[in-house]
Amino acid sequence: MKRTALSAAILLATSPALADTPNTDDAQTLETVQVTASRIAQTVDETLASVTIIDREEIERLQPQQFTDLLEGRAGIETSQNSAFGKTSSVYTRGTSSDHTLLLIDGVRMGSATTGGASWQFLPPEEIERVEIVRGPRTSIYGSDAIGGVVQVFTREGRKGPPKVDAFVGGGSFNTWETGVGVAGGTENTNYSLSVSHFETDGINVQDGVGDEDRDGYDNTSLATKVSHRLDNGIEVFGSILYSEGESEFDSTEGDDYTDYVHAAIRAGLRLRLTDRWDTELSVSHSRDENDRYTDGSFASQYDTKRDSVDWLNEIFLTDHLLLTAGLDAREDRIDVDDPGFLGAEEYAETSRYNVGGFGILQADLGRHLLEGSLRYDDNEQFGSKTTGQMAWGIQVAEAWRLRASYGTAFKAPTFNELYHPDIGFFRGNPDLDPEESETFELGARYSVEPGYLDVSIFETRVDNLIAGFAPPENVEEARIRGLEIEGGYERGQWLSRASLTLLDAEDRETGNELPRRSPVTARFDLDRQFQRFSAGGSVIAKSRSYNDRNNDIRLSGYGLVNLRASYQIAPEWQLQASVKNVFDKDYETALGYNQPGRAAFVKLRYQQR
Repeated sequence: MKRTALSAAILLATSPALADTPNTDDAQTLETVQVTASRIAQTVDETLASVTIIDREEIERLQPQQFTDLLEGRAGIETSQNSAFGKTSSVYTRGTSSDHTLLLIDGVRMGSATTGGASWQFLPPEEIERVEIVRGPRTSIYGSDAIGGVVQVFTREGRKGPPKVDAFVGGGSFNTWETGVGVAGGTENTNYSLSVSHFETDGINVQDGVGDEDRDGYDNTSLATKVSHRLDNGIEVFGSILYSEGESEFDSTEGDDYTDYVHAAIRAGLRLRLTDRWDTELSVSHSRDENDRYTDGSFASQYDTKRDSVDWLNEIFLTDHLLLTAGLDAREDRIDVDDPGFLGAEEYAETSRYNVGGFGILQADLGRHLLEGSLRYDDNEQFGSKTTGQMAWGIQVAEAWRLRASYGTAFKAPTFNELYHPDIGFFRGNPDLDPEESETFELGARYSVEPGYLDVSIFETRVDNLIAGFAPPENVEEARIRGLEIEGGYERGQWLSRASLTLLDAEDRETGNELPRRSPVTARFDLDRQFQRFSAGGSVIAKSRSYNDRNNDIRLSGYGLVNLRASYQIAPEWQLQASVKNVFDKDYETALGYNQPGRAAFVKLRYQQR
């Protein structure tokens, strides 16, 4: 075991800082560290999971306008949006449902307890330091929801040194404007960061022939802060906040239709070393996913989720080659629903529930071989107990080659809508629903040597007890998903490149049809070149056709998008960026009836103290 890497993090999984870990680079070399796969600090080459890292350098280079721009076309990832800029978005990991991907923000579990999905559309790219994508089941570590995988977002962070300012202002098509400023730094014992940003756009007309024909805008004001401090007795205290609020317009009536939202993740805790072989961390967290909907300017509905959690995590070296990571967690979900249009005077049968879980991960380093096993037990107020597990094995067959194999089980708890929604005729809840369950097999190989890497994996996931229907929903469906993922990166001189390809067969076993909005083929290629002060690059994202419905009657055409970007270093601390999205003005949809932007251009002036 590489005690130095683990100790540098001290249970870095879900930690608010990465001050002492090596910087990541675009070729994902051996020094790239991730923490989401097993809740400990590991290099990407050491982990036995399929992992993709998107660091701050890459985020700035890609110049995304929305968070899903970072995910689209990555290995095993597909997204769909009900139009652009703050509109409902879905993320499908390895062909599983959107609510089968767990979103974490600095270790805080996010998502709506009523719908089950995460609000990906409200994540502000400018406040993000790093994104870690782990493909494959992680329920045996994180509990419900992680059937397809986990996406963890880490907010901006400070490092040892004097305060440094990062500020930007930009604008472009659709009357889009954005601005922000942040400061970050650190001392021998303290790291800190604080930033605020604002994004607003007139957007595009979300749907033709629905409501008015005006553009449907979006605005997002975000604040992020993170601090950690080590006391004289060695105890480290830490805290982090990501808070976003704003308004997103949509089409429903001829009047003003919009959603007021709040999206927040708050966490605080302490970590300490109990012995030379035992590190521990205790934290509390709070998350919010609030949506108040207005149609024709009048209140229409309120669907708010609040979640409180307590986590206790321990890292214990049993021997120099045997590591145990164990923890307990408890959380309570609460909903506040007011929907007079559908519910009238009725209320949900239940408006809160708790879940208590315990897990253990045992890792054995046997030279060329690495073994990992995890087991988790959940006790849920609604459906009782559930046990999940995972086993993985890796072998270093050569200096640059590692092979891996794994098997894991996972589950997804039913949502409040599926369980407790009042009877409104065409929809009602079913309190007797069982969790959706899955098992996944995976084989993978990774080649990693300067100046690049190549990762290949094949997998099969079977999901049972899929929840379908509305009046009431029932556990009736089964799905089988098979896939091949290829991801690679290369850095040579002034050239940077990264590519991914996913082949997917996602089948509804009841009907033989393809699961909706899953393309059999997705691909992405990013290429950038540095010319002293000037840099230029582009991305090609392609998807084959898919179907919008379970019966496969409504076909969504495949498409390919080309995005171009450039930057110029005006001075050591000043940079001008520019991008053109959808260069060839492609007309396409990722969800039936919802428009996507045509060709669009954006510019940004950035000031970064070095």
